[in-house]
Amino acid sequence: MTHFSTNRSMIATARGDISLTEYLPTQGGKYAVILSHGFNGCADDLADVAEKLAESGIFVVCYDFNGGGVRCKSTGKTTDMSILTEQADLRDIIAFVNKRPQIEKIYLYGESQGGFVSALTAPEFPEIAGLFLVYPAFVIPHDWLKKQESELEGEFEFMGVKLSRAYYDGVPRGDVIAKVSEFKNPIKIWHGSADPIVAPEYSLSLVKACEKCELTVFSGLGHCFPPEYRQRVAEEIVQAVLL
Repeated sequence: MTHFSTNRSMIATARGDISLTEYLPTQGGKYAVILSHGFNGCADDLADVAEKLAESGIFVVCYDFNGGGVRCKSTGKTTDMSILTEQADLRDIIAFVNKRPQIEKIYLYGESQGGFVSALTAPEFPEIAGLFLVYPAFVIPHDWLKKQESELEGEFEFMGVKLSRAYYDGVPRGDVIAKVSEFKNPIKIWHGSADPIVAPEYSLSLVKACEKCELTVFSGLGHCFPPEYRQRVAEEIVQAVLL
């Protein structure tokens, strides 16, 4: 087990200041994993996975999307947040990690909406060595593009978060599975068989489209994994990165 320290900071962007936490291992650190939280989550939700990776010698960055949830420490508003703004935030974090000269490989990890955002963004960066997706929310276009104009007026609440038309306008149009399949490096996905928010069939569609995509389905689990399964996911990520 490797000791690690943490460093909290803010980086300025056009959309607001992004709050991030670096997990800095005392040994290793040449491989990096960027962790992206889900809708109405925050970086603190990912601390268990981040600590496991850092203990194994992996440099980790967790961050709050601008407007990504009511507990986020970043300065953006939830009513300005969309898939597009979260992609922009992730690009800024990738640029931040790329400035570290010792980093040899960068991986992206994302849960739910953070997984969707990570998967859509990864094909833009040839230096991304792999994707780790936990119940990625590929259901978003299906759920949102069928909404009526009357549902999108002014500010409205969705799953405990105040949103605006900006979120709807930022939902990707077109074939998102085809977009992600442009990413040619390995993808590992973990999904619960009883997920009531994102059916596992969405992840299976990605497996069929990507030649280096592996899916693990946990029987009976829903859209949030209990601690023992989160640790199992973290252990499998360590093996994928370091072995």
